[in-house]
Amino acid sequence: MNKKGVSLIQILVLIIVFGVLIGGGFVLLNQEKAKTRDARRLSDIARLQAAFEFLYKDTASYAGAAEGGCDQLNMLASQCNLKNYVNNVSQFTDPGQSSYLVTKVPAEDGYEITFNLEKNYGSLKSGKHTLSPEGIN
Repeated sequence: MNKKGVSLIQILVLIIVFGVLIGGGFVLLNQEKAKTRDARRLSDIARLQAAFEFLYKDTASYAGAAEGGCDQLNMLASQCNLKNYVNNVSQFTDPGQSSYLVTKVPAEDGYEITFNLEKNYGSLKSGKHTLSPEGIN
């Protein structure tokens, strides 16, 4: 005798399969969001680096960025006086839960800005990194 229809077990198996697929989709989506935030961070950092280098080219010093700007440790990099070298520097904010912080006040010979990456990005590992005149470490 054949009964037509769907059993309770078949419905539960279907729900479990869909749950796993949806859960996997959310994991992938979150990973892609983290990569997107990291891409923006690196774009901001590259623009900051270019601004510091233009300042150095004009003045042979990085100290001008600290004048009326990021003249103390742990200030936001967006407070650096780089408005003549990069547009909207005051709007440079980390897209996640971190910040771009000044860890060496811009002086004649250097500066340091720290930032965090959520995921490995190219040759850069996830975690804390430092921008300086030597590049990104």
